Amino acid sequence: MYKVSIIGMGQMGGSLGKALKTFGKKYDVTGIDKDKKTLKAALKLGAADRVSQSLNAAKDSEIIVICLPVDSISPVYEQLLKIAGKETVITDAGSVKENIVLSKDKRNFVPAHPMAGREKNGIMSADAQMFKNANLIIAENENPSAQKKVMQIWKDAGAKIVKMSAKKHDNLAALTSHLPHIIAFSLNKIYKESKRKNPEIDTLTAGSFKSMTRVSVSSADMWAPIFAMNAANVRKHLNDFIKELESFKKALGSQNKLKKEILKTQKK
Repeated sequence: MYKVSIIGMGQMGGSLGKALKTFGKKYDVTGIDKDKKTLKAALKLGAADRVSQSLNAAKDSEIIVICLPVDSISPVYEQLLKIAGKETVITDAGSVKENIVLSKDKRNFVPAHPMAGREKNGIMSADAQMFKNANLIIAENENPSAQKKVMQIWKDAGAKIVKMSAKKHDNLAALTSHLPHIIAFSLNKIYKESKRKNPEIDTLTAGSFKSMTRVSVSSADMWAPIFAMNAANVRKHLNDFIKELESFKKALGSQNKLKKEILKTQKK
């Protein structure tokens, strides 16, 4: 059996645990979390073989996966260096890579980011199928053996491996993941403000609105650190988006101009 510890048994950590136990078969999983109810649920859902509130439970693990908000990854990693064995491979599942990579001594650390997740939060939203055919981004690593081990557990969980520099990952993720969440949060805020004066607005919220705001219920504890740690990239793409909004705003008086704006977005 291959010993894996997962720190943070929320949706991401819980899903990884369930996937490894469901499809990997060869994994012995220890789930670590501060919340007792989360740990109890992790056992009940089959996301771990055993659970603990202490990082010391990861001491004998061959791989440790940190599934915590991005601002917690570095501090927890530093603690793990004092606990884990010299051959233990440590990895993460954070949505920001460059700042985390630069803060490490890189001893057996493999930065990773599964491009998967849902708007619901917590262990009860964990799904063994979460990573099936999802891309798993592996950032810079100087230890081929450690990298191979991390890639294998994610492959066993169903993911497809993509290698990319941390710098490029953060820039592209800011556009494809971080910016859409800001848009959803902002649109939902405007909707709630309007609903106070116009409760009948819900009769007009059909597919497009629901699709646009689906992720607006995502965890603030998770997303605020992501925006802050990737601020430069997020700001760049947010400015580009604001420019596009201004273009549409200027075109509102002319159907021809609006048509041109729309067609610009559809041309490859």
